[in-house]
Amino acid sequence: MSKMKTWFDVHRLRLSHAVLPAAVLATGLAGIAPAVAQSFSFSVMASGTYDKAAADLAPAFEAKTGVKTTVAAFPWAILRQNNITDVLTGTNQYQVMSGGFYLVDIYPHFVPLAEMIKADNLADGMIPGLMDPGRSEYFNGQQIGFPYGTDVYGVMVNDEMLKTAGVTGEFKTWADFVAACPTIEAALPDVACFSHPTGSPEQISAFFTGAYDGTYIKGGKYELDTTKAVEVGKLIAELWKHLPKQGNAMSFDEANAAFRDGKAAMLVTWPSFANKFLDEDTSPLKGKWHQVSFPGPGYPQLSQWQLFMVDTAPDKAVAWDWIKTFAGPENAAANYKKYGIGSPWKALYDDPELKAAHTHDWPAKLADLPRAQNPVLSGEALDFLNNTLQDVANGRVSAEDGIASINQAWANFPVPATLLEVAGSVGAVAAE
Repeated sequence: MSKMKTWFDVHRLRLSHAVLPAAVLATGLAGIAPAVAQSFSFSVMASGTYDKAAADLAPAFEAKTGVKTTVAAFPWAILRQNNITDVLTGTNQYQVMSGGFYLVDIYPHFVPLAEMIKADNLADGMIPGLMDPGRSEYFNGQQIGFPYGTDVYGVMVNDEMLKTAGVTGEFKTWADFVAACPTIEAALPDVACFSHPTGSPEQISAFFTGAYDGTYIKGGKYELDTTKAVEVGKLIAELWKHLPKQGNAMSFDEANAAFRDGKAAMLVTWPSFANKFLDEDTSPLKGKWHQVSFPGPGYPQLSQWQLFMVDTAPDKAVAWDWIKTFAGPENAAANYKKYGIGSPWKALYDDPELKAAHTHDWPAKLADLPRAQNPVLSGEALDFLNNTLQDVANGRVSAEDGIASINQAWANFPVPATLLEVAGSVGAVAAE
């Protein structure tokens, strides 16, 4: 096979198409002497959650610091591209970036945060384990990412529909889940088994990591266990047969609405993108659904949004002030109540009023959290997996051919040392 262009080679060529930051928010009165930096820019995903929280916080941050503040919000794929190209080309638009493990190849450009975390005692009160490698991001043994948006991939069920179908909703494996679909659809002829944001291609990997219990690395290279991976590919192709009609290109909002409006008996998605919507007073599903434990035998994906401080930030004190203000415990309750942002802070889940209001979803989320993980894949490896699984799910290639093409392509993708170390610690490396 000829040498392939890397993901970064391709995306460097797209710099001319990068989206510029959002307009600078109005400047407030300076609460303290102006910092060295005359402006501050934060890149974040446009989702109506994280970006909205940041935009609402920005005026108060400007008033406190005297620093003109920009919130640059982009859809996930563009955010990832813009963060990477901003560093690789030395454009240096953003001082703090929101991201995750898929930014691994620019980790050397992020500032270690341990001393700042310790100085502000900012680890106290965090849910145990969320600051560990594999959940928070590290480079050369140094913590470089600080968590702020914690979510675990979930399965939500319509209580009345599953009762009518005689299905408990407790699925030990994804094979159990797909086996229940014909029963549900026979009992409810006008209802699909489940909905899912299929129009976002990267979301399909949640089914793969949930159903696959094999390794991802062998002999220092990315490689799937062929037999196990093919079985999961076949299972995903079967699952796709039980989506709503024309349901293989649904947005997050469309998938949520299909479940809320009774067109699907279950919903598989990130809970933070759905739960507030499902629990609105106008929702016909309010009080009639609950979240169940994510099926195995693999693991539920962890959405552990991190804040990274870029080493070119002109005033690192201002950058750190934004991180601890936006992601600190003081804003946790507001971020959850107003925007639905899952919190890494234990106190939120111990709040008696909130706890009583979330008996239908928090128990499953908190039970799944200890086994949730990030994929141990670089951005280019994850892209290829997602794109190929889309072909398998939609019947364009067989599971056998799809997995073979993944392993063939993956042989050319380097495994970043940071991810290799994490992979070893979570059992994702095949024994030699």
